Amino acid sequence: MTAAVTSFAPPRPLLPPAQLRLRAEIAWSTMRVRRLLRRNDLSATLDRCRAATAQSAPAPSRDEVVNVARAVRRTLGALPGDSRGLIASLVLIAALPRRGVAASLVVGRPRNGFGPHAWVEVRGLPALPAARDKFAQLAAL
Repeated sequence: MTAAVTSFAPPRPLLPPAQLRLRAEIAWSTMRVRRLLRRNDLSATLDRCRAATAQSAPAPSRDEVVNVARAVRRTLGALPGDSRGLIASLVLIAALPRRGVAASLVVGRPRNGFGPHAWVEVRGLPALPAARDKFAQLAAL
């Protein structure tokens, strides 16, 4: 009698605790932002997202802001539901004040097309650099 040989993929490495906390924060903020947008207008939702208390640690570097923005994109991509630019931008705006960073919500449109798009800028620079190249700014909130 021959034994069946099954191969298993090696287990995925565990994420560091800080990364797990960030992903949990993003997931929680996503649910909160979606609920706020259903019940309020954009201005009220934006105010509520910015209301987080800042940590007493020094403000993060530009690279750290980009890492948080990328974590928002990756986490939202794994969650069910809407993960378009506005939701992702509001989640990022909710995450940055907890890290001592003030951010602006920018609404724009594609340079060669129609339709709205939203992104986040910190000190006049997009949190994810590609936004400024592909989109024309209409308003900063």
